[in-house]
Amino acid sequence: MSEVNENTQAQAFLNWARSAAISLSIPAEDYDYNDLSFLPDLIADKRVIAIGESAHYLHEWNRWRARVFKYLALHHGFSVFVLESGLVEGRRIHDYVAGRDVAWEDVVASITNAWGVWSELNDLIRWMHEWNQDPDRSRELRFYCMDGTGNWYHAEHAYSAVYGYLREVDTALADQLESDLSEAVHSINFDTRHEVEADQWRILIGSASLVVSAIQQARLAYMATTGSENYQWALRSAEVLRDVLLDLAQTELDFEIGLRQFWNVRDVSMAQSVRWIREREGFDAGVVIGAHNTHLQHHPVRVQRATSMGSYYSAQYGGDDLLFIGTASERSVKGDDPRPDCNQAVYAQVGPDCYFLDMRTAPTAGPVAQWLSVERPDRSNLRYQPVCAGAAWDCLIFHRTLRIGDVELPGYLQAKSARLSAEQLDAVIGRYEILGFLAALNTLDIYRRDDALVSNGRDDTSGELFPPFECDIWLGEDGKFRWHNWPAVIEFHTGERAGEVTIDMPGMGIYHGRRIGEPHIE
Repeated sequence: MSEVNENTQAQAFLNWARSAAISLSIPAEDYDYNDLSFLPDLIADKRVIAIGESAHYLHEWNRWRARVFKYLALHHGFSVFVLESGLVEGRRIHDYVAGRDVAWEDVVASITNAWGVWSELNDLIRWMHEWNQDPDRSRELRFYCMDGTGNWYHAEHAYSAVYGYLREVDTALADQLESDLSEAVHSINFDTRHEVEADQWRILIGSASLVVSAIQQARLAYMATTGSENYQWALRSAEVLRDVLLDLAQTELDFEIGLRQFWNVRDVSMAQSVRWIREREGFDAGVVIGAHNTHLQHHPVRVQRATSMGSYYSAQYGGDDLLFIGTASERSVKGDDPRPDCNQAVYAQVGPDCYFLDMRTAPTAGPVAQWLSVERPDRSNLRYQPVCAGAAWDCLIFHRTLRIGDVELPGYLQAKSARLSAEQLDAVIGRYEILGFLAALNTLDIYRRDDALVSNGRDDTSGELFPPFECDIWLGEDGKFRWHNWPAVIEFHTGERAGEVTIDMPGMGIYHGRRIGEPHIE
């Protein structure tokens, strides 16, 4: 497309968007929900409202999503919230919200993808729990997770859930499962997947598939022993166990190639989990889904053209009662301006600092439709991927600036501070390369700012391991370092491992890196 045509179409889009945008705010308190009074007409008969986020762990998106769910639960009968976190581990959260005896710290520890340490989400979980404690409520609320298990790094938790269930209902099948899979699931993970031969993968996946089939065939007998609830969770956990093995088997070692394989299995499994949740709760139940934009968008994911949960669900099961809302900002969480050729650069010119845009009402022909039909760079975390806005989203929420969410650490993650000597400070200064989620490279600079030790995540960081901007770090009594506004723990090794670094992101994983040189200080 010529620059003249692009500018003409962008201006046409802006003219339309300025007349169609609904100015918003995201209040810090829930005194009322007047700011959301436009939603009922917009939602109409939709029963699933999927709300994305341009990056994880951001205050604005998680706060707004929680407010939307509360409003829809209070005034429009919605009852189910679904999060991009491990389905298997998430049963504890589901049970806590339902009123069962689950300790809060067990709830927090069960939330994978590092979700359990942010107050915006925890406040919503507690609110749902308190709702269900009120005997005057006409219906109960339900909390589910949909994202497989073990951050798709391992299958141990799914195996344990299935094995524990089978020990109650079918010891022979439990023994067979243990014989076929126990050793493998405790030794094979994302990092060791390349050590497994193709023939062994076929045997493992075949064994897991046979367990799924056996549980399905014995439905009546198993339910007579454990009831429908436990049976349903066991069957879905067995399917997730199989899916993780499929994912690890197919993801090539070269992750530029393997991402598409990994993403396809993961997002198809998430779509199937959403379907499972809706079958359990009834298709009339109102559902709010919270996940990253890349999982919800109706558009191929990244340059690898992987599928997305949202597009697969709509294609496989129908999308007439689904509404997909994407999110975007002008500034990244680092405060960076958008690329001039990206979608966000145009969204930023609409006007309000925060607004909602129903793109279903855009003209279906002419320059506005043409602008919406073009694939261009779109910010995802701190990086960009190709997205066609009109194909990806039904609606869009824009907020000019973003900030990290509010950290809420459980007791077992808290630590007392220790005095940091000049020698300790100087020993850890440097630039570090850390392999993060899905082996993505993240660069972290550690340096002195006056008498303080600070870190700064560089532009290649995902924003999911450590703060992607400059902030202080402090030393704990255990010899490990922490951030005030981030939940991870960072350890700089000494002795034979000098130069190595480990980052433990709670609910997500432990990631390793090494010092590669001197820090770059801006």
